Amino acid sequence: MASIIFYPDKEKNGESLLLLSFTFNHERLRLSTGLHVPKDDWDQEAQKAKPAKDYPEVNKRLRETVNFFLDKYDELFAKGIKLTKQEVKVKSDEIVEAFKVFTGRKKAIEAARISLLSFIAIYQTRYKNKVGAGYIAKLSGLKNHLEAFQIKTGFRVDFDTIGKEFYIKFTDYLKGLGLKPNTIGADIGKIKRLMNEAVEDKLTTNQDHHKRDFKVIREDVDSIYLNENEIKALYEMEIEHPAKRRVRDIFVLNCYTGLRHSDWPKVSSENIQEGNMHVLTQKTNEPVIIPIKPLVLEILRKYGTLTVPDNHQSNDTLKWIGQEAYDKKIYNGNHKKFLEIRTHTARRSFSTNAYLAGIPMRDIMQITGHHTTESFLKYIKVTKLETAKKLKEHPFFS
Repeated sequence: MASIIFYPDKEKNGESLLLLSFTFNHERLRLSTGLHVPKDDWDQEAQKAKPAKDYPEVNKRLRETVNFFLDKYDELFAKGIKLTKQEVKVKSDEIVEAFKVFTGRKKAIEAARISLLSFIAIYQTRYKNKVGAGYIAKLSGLKNHLEAFQIKTGFRVDFDTIGKEFYIKFTDYLKGLGLKPNTIGADIGKIKRLMNEAVEDKLTTNQDHHKRDFKVIREDVDSIYLNENEIKALYEMEIEHPAKRRVRDIFVLNCYTGLRHSDWPKVSSENIQEGNMHVLTQKTNEPVIIPIKPLVLEILRKYGTLTVPDNHQSNDTLKWIGQEAYDKKIYNGNHKKFLEIRTHTARRSFSTNAYLAGIPMRDIMQITGHHTTESFLKYIKVTKLETAKKLKEHPFFS
């Protein structure tokens, strides 16, 4: 709790300087308000000058002063956050400096102190036109996680506290929410990226996020892909509902483009030149040129302009489509695979099928945007048997 009390100093020349005592977190500040009233006109119990009609500006300023201190306290001392005595002292000094600005005794500093949490908004604004909208939105999700973590655990989150203790407590907190390792790893990756930017901006000198134990958690997810026959069977499956049928067709189309869902709306006849589709990808902002199969043109002619539902809606529809494919047993193989199809399955199917067809990895990576063969090989889903079959066709084994 925080409280503020005004009281008059010794009277001089018929007036007393009003002082204040601001108490909070076992700390007390004694400051001058810069306001003067005759001692006899000060009502200590009511905490105002009287009669009120003679001191409207003084009393108004006192109310504003109360609001200033209480608002500043709420800003600096979030509920449920435990602070050390030294941290309280640092924040106490911030209050004093801010009050000097409030009373006009000091010019306002152009940029208020930036915390890690407030820096997230700065980072979002700085990179909103340089990275994908999805990544910017996920930074807001990270901020929500950090704020909730602070309240739940009482651990203060700021540039200087990002280290081993924070890492252990924060990852444990996210595990407690039921989040998967890759989701937790993604949040840690964002924190490392924010800290790198803050170090460059000279907002902090803390480098603990570079230490070995501050690592991004990753788990190899056994995501599926559809082979050529499975894609064909899915495309030929009867679907009566037009909207669901359109999502299925768009999904099949993108099994032959390798694009992320965020770029699906960019697939159009207007982007096709001399049998190639030219797309500026949203995530990397890089131009991609994709050779177009006849089936892609067939689907584009069927619909003209493609209206693509958002990722959540598309995945909900694909779950329904996958269940239908499983129930109807549309393919003589692993029917359970259809239960797992999502928007990203199209991109993985493109990469894996292109690789198995013998297209050089570097050429596929030009389309998918992978920068290393290591990351690409982890991405595609190729069994040892499929690799052996592919190698058997190589002249070396002839």
